[in-house]
Amino acid sequence: MARTRTVVALAAAAAAIALTASLGSWQLRRADEKLALQAAWDRAELAAPLPVAGSDLAGVAQRLPLRVQLRGRFLFAHEVWLDNRQMDGEAGLLLLTPLRLADGAVVLVNRGFARRDPRDRARLPAVARPDGEVAVEGLAVAQPSRVLQLGENAPGGSGPMVWQNLDFDAFERASGLAVARWVVQQTDGADDGLRRNWPRLVAGVDKHHGYALQWYSLAALIATLTAFFGLRALRRRPLGKRTDD
Repeated sequence: MARTRTVVALAAAAAAIALTASLGSWQLRRADEKLALQAAWDRAELAAPLPVAGSDLAGVAQRLPLRVQLRGRFLFAHEVWLDNRQMDGEAGLLLLTPLRLADGAVVLVNRGFARRDPRDRARLPAVARPDGEVAVEGLAVAQPSRVLQLGENAPGGSGPMVWQNLDFDAFERASGLAVARWVVQQTDGADDGLRRNWPRLVAGVDKHHGYALQWYSLAALIATLTAFFGLRALRRRPLGKRTDD
């Protein structure tokens, strides 16, 4: 019976070693994925902008992030403010405005950040809204940065839409526009009251390397303790029954 318990304990230890080692390997794979994403982001920021038309929307979605150039007209009646954002250490909002291209396709443009009025949070920032056809250059990304959201976005109405996060489906229902499933983070533009000091993407792989070291260390500790106690127990000879003379 004692030998059976020892074998079961050794099997449990082996499973624990395999689990902790696999978790360490998973952390290293996550680090590699983030490094690859950062490299792709850096290449996109340095690349020449790719002119994009409505027929290119699906192709762009497969190549994010991608530096692009669009030409069209802003649809200011359907713009969305994203609340609870920060830039340069200040609290404010991001302004998303749909851009209708010449062929009718619509792409959301993250035009930039505006500081919130600290005396009146209900007052939206004053920004310039260019008329006519414009050229927009920026980085096509999956979506703007997200924040912790409490509750649902307010439905579109007669006034400006102020949301916590972008929801493509909700935007299409509120605006009646069909939009591309990606957003242009604008990098060019004149003095229009918006900031575009977009933070550089940082992979943040140090924490994954740290977690991997912890998991591998735990696996090594379990293996050491198993070798010291488990193998000694297996070598121990069972005592025979004691008899009286």
